[in-house]
Amino acid sequence: MSKKHEPGMAYDMKKLNKIFAIFSLVLLVTVIWVFLDDYLRPWKAIQVEAMKIEKEKIAKDIAEEEAKISKEKLEILERELEVAKKAVAEKEKTIAEVNEQLHKIEKEIKKEQIVNGRLNSDVAALAFNYGVAHAEHAPNAGELYSKLQEKKKLFAASTDRKKELQASEKALKRKAASFNSDIESIKKQINSIVGRKELLKKAEARKEVTPIFALRNLPFIDFMDPTVKVQQVVLENITDDRFFQQVPKVDRCMTCHTFIDKPGYENQPNPHKTHPNLDLMVGAQGKHPMKKFGCTACHGGEGHRVNDFNAAAHMPATEEQKQEWIAKYNWHEPHKVPIVQFRRGDYEAGCVKCHSDVQYIPQATTLNEGRRNLEKFGCYACHKIEGWEHKRKPGPSLEKIAAKVDKEFFKNWVWEPKAFNKHAKMPQFFQNDNNSTPEFTKKNIAEVNAMAELIYEQSESYKPFMKYTGGNKERGKELVGSVGCLSCHGAKDFPLESQKIDAHKGPYLDGIGSKIKDANWMVSWLKKPSHFQPDTIMPSFRLTDREANDITAYLMSLKNEKFEKLKFAKMDKEARDEMLVTYFSAFDTVEVAKAKLATMSDHERTMELGRRSVGKYGCYSCHSIKGFDGRAPIGPELSKIGSKPLTQFGFSHEKVEHSREAWIKAHLLNPRRWDNGVDKPFKDLLRMPQFHMKEEEAATITTALIGMVDQKIPLKGVKRYDADETVVNEGMKVAVKYNCIGCHQIDGRFGDMLEIYDDVNAAPPRLVEQGHRVQADWFHYFLGNVYPIRPFVDVRMPSFDLTDEEKEKLVDMFRVKADQPFFDKNEKVVWESKEERRAAVKLFNDLACTSCHTQGFNNDEALAPDLRYAKRRLRKSWIKKWLRGPDQIMPGTTMPSFWPEGMAADPDLLDGDAERQIEAVTKYVLELGSDFYSPEHKKQSK
Repeated sequence: MSKKHEPGMAYDMKKLNKIFAIFSLVLLVTVIWVFLDDYLRPWKAIQVEAMKIEKEKIAKDIAEEEAKISKEKLEILERELEVAKKAVAEKEKTIAEVNEQLHKIEKEIKKEQIVNGRLNSDVAALAFNYGVAHAEHAPNAGELYSKLQEKKKLFAASTDRKKELQASEKALKRKAASFNSDIESIKKQINSIVGRKELLKKAEARKEVTPIFALRNLPFIDFMDPTVKVQQVVLENITDDRFFQQVPKVDRCMTCHTFIDKPGYENQPNPHKTHPNLDLMVGAQGKHPMKKFGCTACHGGEGHRVNDFNAAAHMPATEEQKQEWIAKYNWHEPHKVPIVQFRRGDYEAGCVKCHSDVQYIPQATTLNEGRRNLEKFGCYACHKIEGWEHKRKPGPSLEKIAAKVDKEFFKNWVWEPKAFNKHAKMPQFFQNDNNSTPEFTKKNIAEVNAMAELIYEQSESYKPFMKYTGGNKERGKELVGSVGCLSCHGAKDFPLESQKIDAHKGPYLDGIGSKIKDANWMVSWLKKPSHFQPDTIMPSFRLTDREANDITAYLMSLKNEKFEKLKFAKMDKEARDEMLVTYFSAFDTVEVAKAKLATMSDHERTMELGRRSVGKYGCYSCHSIKGFDGRAPIGPELSKIGSKPLTQFGFSHEKVEHSREAWIKAHLLNPRRWDNGVDKPFKDLLRMPQFHMKEEEAATITTALIGMVDQKIPLKGVKRYDADETVVNEGMKVAVKYNCIGCHQIDGRFGDMLEIYDDVNAAPPRLVEQGHRVQADWFHYFLGNVYPIRPFVDVRMPSFDLTDEEKEKLVDMFRVKADQPFFDKNEKVVWESKEERRAAVKLFNDLACTSCHTQGFNNDEALAPDLRYAKRRLRKSWIKKWLRGPDQIMPGTTMPSFWPEGMAADPDLLDGDAERQIEAVTKYVLELGSDFYSPEHKKQSK
């Protein structure tokens, strides 16, 4: 029998009560669990841990301060303090009397102030009434005037009494203060010894976990004044996109990174570590203080989320770190975060969005190397990159290729550039992972043949202007190694130089004798490169005919005989026609495509496939090819690739970590890998070529690319370049284009070529304060009319075919960097006296200036620049600065310092005043100088 329910009840209430009790208990436990989960956040434990670390540091600092304290001096001061206190105690009765008098006078002053104020208001009221009565000729005007004068007398007397009382008050206060002056003086001395220690002790006390500390951080009341709390900065100059609304960026990273902007915690483990280089990043006095730039502006990630380690979207740098984080923090990939944190090594990518339209960013080493590699591999040619539009095509023009390279060489070169030269920058389009099957190889061979036929058929005629007459290849090799070729070109005959210089502006020279089919072309090219290609950046070294022939003899001797013997396979016409039908049927039926093909001759078919293939592989992006002017780059734009949704990256079947940087790096190392395991027709195969770049090169390029994001930075948050900075940026673009930075060190940066010289004085000159050193008008002239300035060095300043605009940009860059005016006055030298000039001549001779600066003075070998042209070349202020200390401007210079540390070169001349002597020698150098820019300028003027 079933148990009866209570009357009127559908269920057994005892059983329901038990169920209700159980669920109530579950609810209670759940509420407590939810409450504790919300209250016991992981970041709170980190802050408590930080307090312990800070307390330990304070204790250490207290110990250090304790060690600094002079116990003996402190004991003496404390004894003196006791004596002073006893002296004051003995005068206690006198002090009490003074204080009592002071108290009485203060009362009298208050009373008098009340009387004085009342009298002042009476005077004001009577003055107004009298003024009205006088103006209206009232009968009581006289009476009011008498009262006014009486009140004024009373007010004046009250003011005098108040001043007397205040003077007495000051005297008594001074007397009272004198009693304690000795005590206060001694206390100040004691405080200077132990003050910092006492402050540290107070700071230490605040870090104690006391009942008050616990009370301030209890649930429900911790909103009032907690010590453990979320720390944040709100950045008005940088915004975040939150639900389609631009709002100020909020960063709370410092909640866990407790000492990120505080020096002294550099050796602590993360997250309690001080940020490296506080002068640059997050330091209060740094260039990017935390309160203005936060953390995620540079590091990426979600700075407003602070619950635990995963909230901020940290990303591990290595697999080992990933496994460590999984074990320690239960780390997982933040799939739903649009911009995760940059990995260690990629942090400099965060610079890009604020520092735009600039060639290099100071101190961003990895990023700058990535940009250099982007240029080295010509990425900007196939892919549009915002701000890189000014750069030239990285490959040589093919418009006159038939005069330079044999067609058979051209085919084999296009097929596999590295087979000719392992240093070749031309990437490999064929025989890659996705197109090496026999079927695809046959079609690729047809494409290469067709491209060669097209390019050679439309190649313009060219006739070298100079004839090769034979030369000495040993002398030619010596010239290649000395005049400056190695700043842009590498060669196996110069292995040491090749290791030290990243020479990527020009081709590697090995095998060039097999590449260039005509020695006449080579010698003409060396004499005047612009004769063959007007827009080339290859300069003229002003070679003599003999030098040009010697270098030609050397270069033409650099053969790759194995490559010369290669015979490229002939075109398979069936494969050609099959590809054309595929092209024609894109918008028509196959029958219509075949009918169109039938109307074309064999030659027309080859030319059509050549045009299609040049367009397909984007050859025109790197090379000037007739008929392809104005075409858009072949590849997708990279300007915002750092914000490209991860879902738009095709990872295919490849085992590559699903992140932007992992995909980009893998793509750079093997662009065709995404076709592996995919059945694709020939027309749909991936086409980006294989560059055979090193892993570190791919890594730096990845850093540069992931920083290119579409994040909107308000104008006030972007680095705004002022007029001078803009001038420098524009000048650097020219310096990079013509590889000036390959030879020259500019204010301590760049100048790879200096590495190959044991004697820095034999290297290309270091351009330190170049805008202060040389006059702007001379520099502009020199860039278009180069002549030897240092005859004692073998390396030559090349003659570039610069436009006037480019010359102006270079001149202005150096001038602005040195903060100099455009023109120096070049006024006639005016001597203070005959004595000054005599002293200048004597110093010039005694210091043996002409033993190095020989030109124009004797026939000895010149070891220093020609002083005859210093007047128009050098600025007077720089000459004086140089004479004061050449080694301070240019360490390692052979120029002696004749006035070390401001000492006179000759104590008997010009009162032994070093500055007057330097001024005199400077004037004499300018007086000796010519008004012409150069020897050639002088000849032309005559």
